[in-house]
Amino acid sequence: MAVRIFSELYGAYFRIVSQVLTEHALTDKEVRDIVAKEGFRDSGLFLTGRLLPQKDNSDWGLLSRDKAGVLHPVTVSEPPHVLTALQKRWLRSKLDDPRICLFLDDRELAALCQRVADVEPLYQPDAVRYVDRYSDGDPFTDPDYRKNFRTILAARKKEQTLEIEFISRYGRRITTKCLPCKLEYSHRDDKFRVFCRTFNGRTCVINLARVVRVTVLHKNTIKYEPIDENALRCGEPLVIKVSSERRADERFLMEFAAYEKRTEREAGSDSLTVRIWYDKNDETDLLIRLLSYGPVLEITGPPAIRAKAAESVRRQYKLLHGE
Repeated sequence: MAVRIFSELYGAYFRIVSQVLTEHALTDKEVRDIVAKEGFRDSGLFLTGRLLPQKDNSDWGLLSRDKAGVLHPVTVSEPPHVLTALQKRWLRSKLDDPRICLFLDDRELAALCQRVADVEPLYQPDAVRYVDRYSDGDPFTDPDYRKNFRTILAARKKEQTLEIEFISRYGRRITTKCLPCKLEYSHRDDKFRVFCRTFNGRTCVINLARVVRVTVLHKNTIKYEPIDENALRCGEPLVIKVSSERRADERFLMEFAAYEKRTEREAGSDSLTVRIWYDKNDETDLLIRLLSYGPVLEITGPPAIRAKAAESVRRQYKLLHGE
């Protein structure tokens, strides 16, 4: 049976109207601001006139104006949040992902599973095949791991200082007082790590699987400051040329969809030129992923990164051929 993917429920106009009807009182300016923020560049040309009451009754009749000129929704209750069959099937599949238990407690997880128990999953977990991924991912369903993760996540939201005890890469047991600033998941490593701010203002990164104990400190002694993402950003982007041979260009754009990039294709050319901006901490991992494409991909710049890639290829050649 064919599933309808595109629906009004996913559209910007539906979300805008739903947000407007959620407000109990609005001014004309506030309606225009919602349309401008949530809609497209030209949404105001059409949608604003349909939402605001018009003398010729050409509006949708969703808002009424009182004597003071304030707008009120004509609906009694807020718009219902309806789940489509496709959304339910997607949710059913996500509940099979072991990482979901990190964001839900046992009661919430059981309630969701019960609500979609008779729904067919959109896909099975074994339908997704991962390549170039480490097999020693984090134990997401381990009770201690879940407890530590949820404590850190709650502390991040509430900006609470923590005392974290963890095992370093050298096997040393370390205890530090810090403020969690960001949780990050590595798709390649299949691991979570937390970025923390310490007393002296330094940023430390801790792998969640290495955490032994997390304690919330009732007195916040570290001021929360968002991590400056630009401080970790590369100075200049990687410049890459990707051939369309064996659909390498399509595979490349899919794999690196999460990266900030600029893509160009010259008329009549069978290759793409891509500029990628990345986190300097991920440079080694990024090079490994790029080199896995073999001869269909060339790193053309910057010269220092190109030299690192060439040296890596030479080392691999020596390991294989002993020359």
